[in-house]
Amino acid sequence: MYRWEIINLLIAKYKYTSYLEIGVQHRLVNYDKIACHDKYGVDPYPMTDINYKMTSDAFFATLPKDVSFDIVFIDGLHLHEQVIKDINNSLDRLRPNGTILVHDTLPLEAKWQERVDNGEFWTGDVWKAIAQLRVERRDLHIQTIDTDFGISMIRKRSSVPYIPKEPTYLTWEYYLENRDEMLNVIPPPDLSLIHI
Repeated sequence: MYRWEIINLLIAKYKYTSYLEIGVQHRLVNYDKIACHDKYGVDPYPMTDINYKMTSDAFFATLPKDVSFDIVFIDGLHLHEQVIKDINNSLDRLRPNGTILVHDTLPLEAKWQERVDNGEFWTGDVWKAIAQLRVERRDLHIQTIDTDFGISMIRKRSSVPYIPKEPTYLTWEYYLENRDEMLNVIPPPDLSLIHI
């Protein structure tokens, strides 16, 4: 199952009307496939026309206070500290019962999660943002769908935090041994299995 299928399933399930995509780059890859009434696209270096040609930080800083979103898809700069900023900024603008989705959270090889784009498959270290939030935030329920390089879903809902077995949980070696439990991995959706 692909990212746009999951997004559209959630839009239909919850009757969402406002969608934000951070990191559009190519509209045809995902953005144009989303069936939502109001759509916002953000990218500092898009390869096509989008609403907001700027960084996500600049977008949130200039966004009018009364604008909020039902669903946010984050696929921007693949560095865990920026992903956490994007998640936190999105949480501030998320409507009640809203959902945040983060792409590229399940790298298959060590070179995919390097912090510099190697020109092949590149997830960056996005997975670390999800792991860190699972440890630190009790007010967020997070699940990661094992499809399309990993899609993590975040909702404002109380949850039991993940307790890492060792303090070096943000290492590749730890990820390899504890990925499913740490990132709360579920199979590709049958939405009935998504308990958020």
